Amino acid sequence: MDHSIVFDFFLLGFAVVITFFVVSFIRRREDERRQRAKNLFLQTLIDNIPSPVFYKDMEGKYLGCNKAFRVMLGLETSEIVGKTVFDLAPRELARVYKKADDELFAVGGEQRYETQLKSADGTLHEVFFTKSLFQDAAGNTAGLLGVMLDITDRKRVEEALRLAHDELEQRVEERTAELAATNLFLEREIKERIKAEKESRAKSDFLNSVINSINHGLVVIDIEDYTVKLANSAASEGRLVEDVCCHKLLHDSDMPCGENICPVHVVKKTKKPAVVQHDHINPDGSVSYVEIHAYPVFDEDGKLIQIIENIMDITSRKRAEQAMLEAKEMAETTSRLMSEFLDMVSHELRTPMTSVQGFAKLIDKTVGNHFEPLAEGDVRLAKQVGRIRGNLGIIISESDRLTELINDHLDLSKLESGRVEWRNEKILPQELVERARAATHSLFHDDAVDLMVEVEKGLPQFNGDSDRLLQVLINLISNAVKFTPEGDVTCGVTRRDNGLLFCVADTGIGVPEDQHELIFSKFSQLQTRKSGKPSGTGLGLPISREIISHHGGEIWVESQPGHGSRFCFSVPIK
Repeated sequence: MDHSIVFDFFLLGFAVVITFFVVSFIRRREDERRQRAKNLFLQTLIDNIPSPVFYKDMEGKYLGCNKAFRVMLGLETSEIVGKTVFDLAPRELARVYKKADDELFAVGGEQRYETQLKSADGTLHEVFFTKSLFQDAAGNTAGLLGVMLDITDRKRVEEALRLAHDELEQRVEERTAELAATNLFLEREIKERIKAEKESRAKSDFLNSVINSINHGLVVIDIEDYTVKLANSAASEGRLVEDVCCHKLLHDSDMPCGENICPVHVVKKTKKPAVVQHDHINPDGSVSYVEIHAYPVFDEDGKLIQIIENIMDITSRKRAEQAMLEAKEMAETTSRLMSEFLDMVSHELRTPMTSVQGFAKLIDKTVGNHFEPLAEGDVRLAKQVGRIRGNLGIIISESDRLTELINDHLDLSKLESGRVEWRNEKILPQELVERARAATHSLFHDDAVDLMVEVEKGLPQFNGDSDRLLQVLINLISNAVKFTPEGDVTCGVTRRDNGLLFCVADTGIGVPEDQHELIFSKFSQLQTRKSGKPSGTGLGLPISREIISHHGGEIWVESQPGHGSRFCFSVPIK
């Protein structure tokens, strides 16, 4: 072959090789450009995905991620690529991520699970991971691709929905229970209403029977037109009451109550119950005296709509009251006449009683001085002399008691009739108490009972009749001695409000509570500690009450049986 031809072929081959390499280089550069463009497009696409996206290699190192992932972690790409989860997340969370990655690499396929992620601001977010494996050009597993979905809000909504669902279920259960209870209640209510209606009808019939059995008139009157809405048999007397006015039904009159006070008018004016008494003209023309009890009836708005009248014939009662009034006047007249008679008798008895008392004492003295010495040595005669002197002693003591009774009665009569001459003067409380102690000193000869005086210092003077007030203190101290077997009697005076308080206290037998007021009545007495019988006239405390009442004060007793008594009276400081 010609060398020139060979060289030509060589040049041609070299040109073909050069051309192939040039074309291959150009194609490779074009592919790289396209790949870069594709990668940029893919990265741009991934960056615009709102959910965080990442991909790792088989060693768990990050190969890349999108913008959302970087924002969530608060890191740049350079701070993420080549790092593992242990570099970026808390250890406890990193272990969860690593375990899940290992399971995916081992099993393959696709993986979904929920866990938590710590964001850039340090808060924990609830996230949903979706992971899958990707291969290289040879078809071998090259790594994993993961997409995260922030489900924190969804979790909150789900929790809220769960709570709402639980609450709804609870409410449904409650409403169901309420409905069941309501149904049960309604069933019972219906039964009870049916029963109540029967009972109401029975009660209504019973009330009608009761109302009609009342022997006095009972009517219900309309406040507007005075028509009778209800009338019992005693009021209607068998007549029709429908649309009949009360005055027409009750006393056959065209005008209410005539000249008398109309109870309907009174209640209508005052809106309160009223009681009216007046002459009542009956339909038959007879006249009776009635007492009408009228009661207002209001509606739900408080408006007066009806009046209930109870009409009672009190003619017999009025006659009895008149008879009682006449009897009272007669009794007062009789009492006055008896008082005048007793005053007269008391005056008339005083003189002979003084004579009897004087002669009895004279005879007793004569027997003691002349006859008793003669009876010495004669037992029989001495016994007769002793019996005579004993009888004379009874006459003297009883005449003394009768004289005291006469004097007390006359004294009380004067006090009650206002015939006492009072002697007002300035009185020192301590002097009055001392006078009372001196006057009653002889009553305390028995060592078993002591008299004590308690007077508050600095007490002011007061106006009064000192003799009469001394009479009260002596009477109270005497009573205390009578009813005190042993112990103390204390007479004292203290300041009280705008007055003085005198008290006589003892440690005696006491006064039953039901007799605290009774003992201030005429001739009312307690039993004494010695004889067990009443002692005195029974007029001392009534006289004391009259005296204290005249001075503008009060007298009372504080006592319990077995715990002593405390008699007190007050007088004002004028």
